[in-house]
Amino acid sequence: MKRHLLSQICNEWKSNLWLIIELTIISAILWFVFTFLCAVIHIRMEPRGYDLSDIYIGEIRSIREDSPLYTPYDSVHSYRTDLDQLFAGIRSNPYVELAGSGSNATPYHYNYYGVSFLIQEPDTIYTYHGNLRRMSPEVMKIYRLEGCNGESSEELASVLERGEIIFSKVEGDYLNSYPSADFFKGKDVMLSSDSSQIYRVGATASTLRRNDYETTYGGVIYAPLGPTDFPSHIIIRIHHGKDKEFTESLTAADKQVGNVYVSGLTPIDRLRDAAQVDTDITIRNLNVCAMFLLLVIFLSFLGTFWFRIQQRSGEISIRKVNGATHINIFRRLISEGLILLIIATILATALELTVTHFGIIDIAEMIGTDNFVMYESMAITFVFMALLTAAGIWMPARKAMKINPAYALKDQ
Repeated sequence: MKRHLLSQICNEWKSNLWLIIELTIISAILWFVFTFLCAVIHIRMEPRGYDLSDIYIGEIRSIREDSPLYTPYDSVHSYRTDLDQLFAGIRSNPYVELAGSGSNATPYHYNYYGVSFLIQEPDTIYTYHGNLRRMSPEVMKIYRLEGCNGESSEELASVLERGEIIFSKVEGDYLNSYPSADFFKGKDVMLSSDSSQIYRVGATASTLRRNDYETTYGGVIYAPLGPTDFPSHIIIRIHHGKDKEFTESLTAADKQVGNVYVSGLTPIDRLRDAAQVDTDITIRNLNVCAMFLLLVIFLSFLGTFWFRIQQRSGEISIRKVNGATHINIFRRLISEGLILLIIATILATALELTVTHFGIIDIAEMIGTDNFVMYESMAITFVFMALLTAAGIWMPARKAMKINPAYALKDQ
């Protein structure tokens, strides 16, 4: 009765084989769930490089010429003068810190204006592809955007004031395909669709994402609004904690000048919640499913180990008669379960790496290029499986050790 634990496991290989298969399948399923959840958490929690608190965003619209409310322009007044006067009025509001404008310059709007810039050399063409965001220099300071090389938002704003453009760091699928953003810094680049348009890259900055869950593929190009560009949005940063005072201070006259008016001025937090509601619900449902899955796995383990331990009540009683303490028996049973789990984890890891390598499940698309997330989820899966295994063994073992050895051995 003092056989080595490994020898006992080998001798009971038939029953242990089915348990290893069960542990392997469950480990693989949990790994996939945890990989997705870890990827979401990493994307959501990683440093942004900008601050979107205390920001309001509204649409800039104009009255159509065929409307009875339209005021004809003359040699003095124009759309541009109405727009300038509108901004001057909003900036004079005592609760407004900064106000700027832009086109495709706001997060939580799923617009994507993809453009490419080139540097053409005799033997090579270097390309940078990204989402073009045109904005006034104030927007850099409103977002408090940080430069990749320590530049402040004020320094980035001065780059746009000089008419230069800013590239963000390269992410996602283009990470290994294109040069880094810093490669283009200080160089003249041409627009791929119009080689006559030449811009100087004045700095590199953080990536302004479209939402909190999306990995940006490629980069972002921050460009100044041109003299003929008409912004689509107004972006306002108010003084911290002054939301109520700001909204109460606005009047209809503040939102319209001539034929230009602001529509749907909304806190960015509300825009974020509206844009991400479907994703938030999906992730919340996945969390609930993961908790339910863990509960089902625990009950499955409890039933499996309960049956196994009840079948071995005689062995447990003999060990007690021969002087084994409860701690010794607990240690042996849990050690046996963990050894089987380690074998199953090795098999599950081989299965997971095979699935990932051959692209049967596109983990790369789900977690980007950060393989650390995949390995992290493997470790988390093992920890959860170990805890479930230990809990599944402890409860039936505790009950089995309360059985009187004489009663358990009466038929032997």
